[in-house]
Amino acid sequence: MDFSSDAQWVSGPAYNYGTDDAGYYQDHPNHVLTRRFAVGPHASATLRIAVLGYARVLLNGAPVGDVELLGDWTNPTKLVYCDAFDVTDLLCEGENVLVVELGNGWYNPSPLTLFGKYNLRERLAEVGTPAALVDLVADGASVLVSDGAWECREGRLLFNNVYLGETCDLVRTPRALPVACKQNFHHLEPAVVERCRRFGSVKPASMRVLADESLLVDFGVLNTGMINLVFEAHAGDEVVVRYAEEVDEEGMPSYASSFAGLVGEVVPEGFSIPGGPGAPTKAIQTDRIVCAEGKNRFTNTFTVHSCRYAHITGVACDDLKDISFVPVHTNLVATGDIRTDNAFYDQLVDAAVRTKLNNVHGVWEDCARERLGYGGDMIALAVSNLMAFDCEKLIRKTVRDFRNDQTAAGGMPETAPFVGIGSNGTAPGEGPLLWQLAYPHLVLRAYQFYGARDLVESEWPYVKRLVDYLLGWDPAELAQHCLGDHGSVQTGESFKSGTPDKEFVGWCTIARFARAAARFEYILGLPGSDYAIRYEGLRQQIRERFQREDGTFGDGTQTGIAFAADLGLDDEHQLAALLADKVEEEGDVLATGIFGTTIAFDLLHRTGHSDVVERWLTREEAPSFKAMLASGNGALAEQFEAFLSSYNHAMFSSYLQWFCQGLGGIRVADDAVGCDHVEIRPHFSEETDHVVCTLATRLGTIRTEWTRDDDGDVSFVYDVPSGIRVDVYIK
Repeated sequence: MDFSSDAQWVSGPAYNYGTDDAGYYQDHPNHVLTRRFAVGPHASATLRIAVLGYARVLLNGAPVGDVELLGDWTNPTKLVYCDAFDVTDLLCEGENVLVVELGNGWYNPSPLTLFGKYNLRERLAEVGTPAALVDLVADGASVLVSDGAWECREGRLLFNNVYLGETCDLVRTPRALPVACKQNFHHLEPAVVERCRRFGSVKPASMRVLADESLLVDFGVLNTGMINLVFEAHAGDEVVVRYAEEVDEEGMPSYASSFAGLVGEVVPEGFSIPGGPGAPTKAIQTDRIVCAEGKNRFTNTFTVHSCRYAHITGVACDDLKDISFVPVHTNLVATGDIRTDNAFYDQLVDAAVRTKLNNVHGVWEDCARERLGYGGDMIALAVSNLMAFDCEKLIRKTVRDFRNDQTAAGGMPETAPFVGIGSNGTAPGEGPLLWQLAYPHLVLRAYQFYGARDLVESEWPYVKRLVDYLLGWDPAELAQHCLGDHGSVQTGESFKSGTPDKEFVGWCTIARFARAAARFEYILGLPGSDYAIRYEGLRQQIRERFQREDGTFGDGTQTGIAFAADLGLDDEHQLAALLADKVEEEGDVLATGIFGTTIAFDLLHRTGHSDVVERWLTREEAPSFKAMLASGNGALAEQFEAFLSSYNHAMFSSYLQWFCQGLGGIRVADDAVGCDHVEIRPHFSEETDHVVCTLATRLGTIRTEWTRDDDGDVSFVYDVPSGIRVDVYIK
């Protein structure tokens, strides 16, 4: 997208937070940029805008675009995305006013030390005062650019931060500020990801007046979004809203599951995780409103909250005239759907979909307290995400984010965008093995589901550099840079107590890198190199090193069996039978972590063991999904039995793939290109008598339906569009 060469980045004066950035938490009004201008008659008009931070744009008082949180999070030293909005109907002949209100977003983060050690202001590639680059084009000619002719004033937001919330002053008279301009040296490209939008409005399910006359509002389910408040107050009153995902045993709000970066959490060692100079003792999601006289209205501008409960102080119940919570997330188009006549199964589907959407705002986030795009979660959830939504654009951005932070040696970061975390990574700036694997894995999934050959072509040089770098290691040493099967119930009450089969999973992951590279070469029709040979050699080494007399691998865990099946280290039917027996022996608990679980769901279904999956999904006592959902949150928790667990985390939502592949019977074949090959393999569950499943593809919508009648006979029908090869397996 070409901007006029005259366009400059404009902002207010640079913020000064002191030598240690502790002043960040004090009042620093956001900047509002204004430009008054005139235009003549026009047939069309387009507003082009790039943002460092977040922005809200108004033209003649009307919002430009039905969007929230405008401004993609990337490494801005490598790339800044820009948007184009059709403003033909908003632009008037004659005088016009364009307003750009700026928010901090990820470009101006707080110095809050996530987990007590990661300060994003020190670790992100570029941090600064939010700014905008604007070019208004009418009938093909630029009529307005961002430059020194713009005006700037303070906004009403004294504080805004993606984690901590907003402070809004509805009383003060904003001051005029000088405009700061700088030339554009950023590389600009059109935005690829659908914008964040508002989706509906949730009214309170209940509201209680507590002993101190504060209000506790329960919205019934856990969503991520923005609050809307209308209330009566006196000038200068302060209303405070704190957001919680859960309540404690006494029915009071509990904030521990969403403390930003865990700051304020008391760990078993007995100390509270610190947030750094000036930071709040407890990093609670909080909005503060300094009120005007009479009726006040407040809605979030640049912050979303993970919330089921809102604790409100400073306003009496009778003075609260209206309240609602508005879910906000990236506008992912639903492509898959499954419905049954089993109420709990439908509850599971809804919880998976809600939790996934709760945690995508331009990047695949993990949860509210981190909001980071971890590669490991992406691998674990890739199939279930792609069975539920059209994720091609999100994949394209994520892949670019990974590539933009590839190290000089060739390694990939743990998160996309990179924030400085590298837990047990291979080198500074590089993540653990399975987190690095997300980069080629997502590219291959985009090819499988969307036929994105161009992505395979563009990323191959960088994938090759990554794989060559990792295969250059001694595998015994490289395997130590693996976190294992993260999230297993076998980790107990601490993330640090270890995960199953770490060394074995490490070796298997190295082999998967070689397998991925061989797949790239096959797709591109390149002359065969030694990747396939290296893959076979690694498989043989793994067999010799890790196979046990009883047919299991590694430490003999469920994880070990699942990863062995993924690499084809033994007959998959024998391995599936071993896994099924082990799950039964362990109380019908699928004890794999997030990686082994997605492998196990697919393996167990394809080999006729979907009954094992169902016993796990319908298990009553903890650890179980029924126990996880017992609170009524309608969202999934990070872990089944663990300390410091988020209550709005999608990493175990991969069961959605089994619902589509198992109950629905729709599986996109491993060799598919843009879903042109599917397997129809339904599991006629005894837990339900009616299932309808659909999957929209680029070639049309696949639909399956089956019904069991009163005599126990099952009728099954499927519809697959022409152009899709189909293999049918019915038992």
